[in-house]
Amino acid sequence: MTTPVPAIVPTDPSRSRLWGVGSIVTTCLTAEESAGALGITHFAAKAGERAPKHIHTLEDEIFMVRGGHVVVTAGEETSKIEGAGVVFLPRGIPHSYLVESDTADFYVITTPGGFERFFAEAGYPLDLGAAAPVGDRWSPARTQDFAEQLGLGLLWPS
Repeated sequence: MTTPVPAIVPTDPSRSRLWGVGSIVTTCLTAEESAGALGITHFAAKAGERAPKHIHTLEDEIFMVRGGHVVVTAGEETSKIEGAGVVFLPRGIPHSYLVESDTADFYVITTPGGFERFFAEAGYPLDLGAAAPVGDRWSPARTQDFAEQLGLGLLWPS
């Protein structure tokens, strides 16, 4: 990791992708822009957006929920964030989430950075619109393949 320098990153629609059930994920800050310190991704999530149980081996993850109802399971503990809240997920702890409200607004921050590449590369460009294979056509296997190809160190326990 190099010495961080200030980064001012304006919103750029080209950094947004369609994801999962049709949510929009936007890369806000990359590892490259933060000298490896962190990555930040924003979710404008729809009901049913979820991540199956997985384990990060390379980074800690922070969820900053700003609106909606999100159920998070970390280890053996399950909690529901209603409205706003923060979840810290240290690397090595199995976790998952599920959006239960019609919409949810949250940020995913990883430290060190690099994991944000997963959303940017596995998601689909917004201009695909209804042609994007999201919702019922989303492929969890494809998503897992992307994580492996990017060397993200994710584990998918059964």
